[in-house]
Amino acid sequence: MKKLIPILCFVFILMTGAVAADTGIAANHRDAIHKAMEKHIESVTELNGNGKFPVYDPESRSILQLDFDKLHDSVEIKGRKFPYFVTCADFMDSASGAKYDLDFLVSENYGVVATLIHSKNGKHTDYNIH
Repeated sequence: MKKLIPILCFVFILMTGAVAADTGIAANHRDAIHKAMEKHIESVTELNGNGKFPVYDPESRSILQLDFDKLHDSVEIKGRKFPYFVTCADFMDSASGAKYDLDFLVSENYGVVATLIHSKNGKHTDYNIH
């Protein structure tokens, strides 16, 4: 029994590491990134003055006024020379009923530096971020 407890602890640590490796981002970074996104969305929505989140749509060449729905759990690291995080959130366009998945580019200091349309109604856009 005395040998079993350290073995179980070791297995638990390995499993925890595998989960963290699978997501690619440590939980504390993911939480900080999501908090930065939430703060950014709230701030921009408040500054907009109409309760909507504005984002430029290059397809229609217009500013969309979207309603925030939810954050996605996943976070990825992109960029080699200047790394940044990419994570997503769902929004709705109440005027058209369209569902938008927006990508948020977040700096290493947890500041949102850009918002891009990832998809509209499940159809992906290609903005070539590498």
